[in-house]
Amino acid sequence: MISLEETCHFLRKCSFFACTSEDTLKSLAHVSELIQLQAGEKLFEKGEIGTSMFFVVDGCVRIHNDDVVITHLGKEQVFGEVAALSHELRTASVTAEMDTTLLKLEQIGIYNTLSSQPDAARCVIQALCRRESEIIGEKVDRLIKAKVMEKEMDIGQKIQRNFLPEIIPEIDGWNMHGVLQPARKVAGDFYDFFIVPKPHCVGIVIGDVCDKGVGAALFMTLFRSLIRSISIYRNEVGENADPEDVTNTLRHAIALTNKYIASTHASSSMFSSVFFGLLIPETGQLCYINAGHEAPLIIGESGIRQELKPTGPVIGLFEDIGHDIGMTEILPGEILFGYTDGATDAQNQAGQQFSEEKLAEIIASGASNGGALLHKALSAVEEFIGSADQFDDITMISVHREKH
Repeated sequence: MISLEETCHFLRKCSFFACTSEDTLKSLAHVSELIQLQAGEKLFEKGEIGTSMFFVVDGCVRIHNDDVVITHLGKEQVFGEVAALSHELRTASVTAEMDTTLLKLEQIGIYNTLSSQPDAARCVIQALCRRESEIIGEKVDRLIKAKVMEKEMDIGQKIQRNFLPEIIPEIDGWNMHGVLQPARKVAGDFYDFFIVPKPHCVGIVIGDVCDKGVGAALFMTLFRSLIRSISIYRNEVGENADPEDVTNTLRHAIALTNKYIASTHASSSMFSSVFFGLLIPETGQLCYINAGHEAPLIIGESGIRQELKPTGPVIGLFEDIGHDIGMTEILPGEILFGYTDGATDAQNQAGQQFSEEKLAEIIASGASNGGALLHKALSAVEEFIGSADQFDDITMISVHREKH
């Protein structure tokens, strides 16, 4: 039990009653009641109609939506004020964190007291007006901050786009295409096409940084920049496209990128799956490392001829890992098609996944050229998603060797 004075002390903690007279507080105290909750006992569920407010006399309660904790409230804190003045649905659930004592004040008791004391009712109305004004002010502040954040994200999106190949290399007899469709403003996926002068070949990259959003986007730029710069500016190789020089360039670029991320940014635990290939245009020879990425497909006249499966693990987690080199050839008329798991994991409104099998079926049916095949695959994924939210970044690339 608590005294009348202690009860009035708790009641005054509510902003609605802060300016009311002692007589009004005493009247409210007489219609309040103490309730006891045991640790883990739920007071009410989100969505229930509320008719009472509560003051924490002793103990602690958890305000939550299912398993997501919003906040904890302890001694002398108040909750449920709005429900005590109107039949509103509870916006969250409340559960006792420990054995807890609450002071409960029902709506009917508040109304009966205020109806008999006009001055007290005026004080409550004034308090409600002040609270409404504060809420409007907070909403305006949040709106301004949201606009600033949106502008910053737009700038970030433009910067990230500049890290994708603005101009795809034009190679006689070859056509290359890429598309990146972010799930959010910025993406963790990346792709790249670039000329490696020594040996003279074309770098082909597609990757997927773990996670989504701003953090993944920052690391996307880092992974992409490291692979490109290490490959282009490595001078230890000769002038001609000797296969051994190509494999050394591949291995060197992936090893240094992996070591830098794993050692310098170890605390971030960020990693990326990457397919990195070096194409010798004159012969169609493709040397590649597939670091834990979805297997790109080579499509010929009879459908899928080859899957370029992983030759080692993802990069960025452990310094001392190695990757085998894969060797293949893209024949005249064939298309190399690469993608990220945002395509195969795409979900529709029913929660069904697009799947690797469905994508492979579409790819196997072929197209007149690489750009058409890429458009065909992307359109199929978008049609499957429909009105559902895009689950993940979707990235696709195609490299088409024209027939002689």
